[in-house]
Amino acid sequence: MAPERPVQLRPVLRRPAKPATPIRVLVVEDVPTMALTVQSILLQASMEVELAETGALAWERKLEFCPDIALIDLGLPDVLGFELIERFARAGDCGIILLTASDEESDRVMALETGADDYMVKPAPGRELVARIHALHRRMNRPQADRMLRIYIDPAQRCLVGIGGERTALTEAEMSALDTLLDAAGTSVSREWLSRIALKRPLHADDRAVDQLVMKLRRKLASQGASDRVILSARRQGYVIADPSLFRAVPRTAPANSNGHLNGAEAFGAE
Repeated sequence: MAPERPVQLRPVLRRPAKPATPIRVLVVEDVPTMALTVQSILLQASMEVELAETGALAWERKLEFCPDIALIDLGLPDVLGFELIERFARAGDCGIILLTASDEESDRVMALETGADDYMVKPAPGRELVARIHALHRRMNRPQADRMLRIYIDPAQRCLVGIGGERTALTEAEMSALDTLLDAAGTSVSREWLSRIALKRPLHADDRAVDQLVMKLRRKLASQGASDRVILSARRQGYVIADPSLFRAVPRTAPANSNGHLNGAEAFGAE
């Protein structure tokens, strides 16, 4: 009887697990060759893709296709890309990446202020585009426990306060702008009114001071873990706090420590 051959164990090569539900991407691009190139890249990355060459078609496809991410070009034949970004951002149910041939800083800033989450300049490297889509999708679908549920404000000290007690100082103008937006309770506040209240002067033509003020305030809120969509912009209408219920005043009922200050555990106890 011939001896048994030893069993040779071979490593099992496993493909990376695909997400249970493919990422759905709407590509809004009026140049057919560019649209098909982007579609091919995303299909190879196991995403579901729909194309739209105009702003009107983009909105129809959005309602039918329900994309997770929209890639929007600025140069559309029937609508300004900024207006489409603003409309998608107001809906608030998909991420937005600006994909444009323009490398002008003003265009990038305007797109981000209008509601875009990210931007890339065409022609975008395929691997980087896929990576950015995945990164934005992860941020949008982060477990609720990992999100910033409350943003604490200390009006007396004019600062934001982190859950561990870390503070981010606000300027007088930033504090006034935040107070004004919160007082509006979810309705938009005009740039003119913000200029008069926060900057103490009327708004002039081509004046971007209010926009710069809101950008700085967004950055400071983000430093405390707030979403980059906590303050939304609406062109020709101004700015609005997306969810005023996120904000809390620092509790004042906790006892002070020996130095007369609230410690982190006391200030942020059960609520």
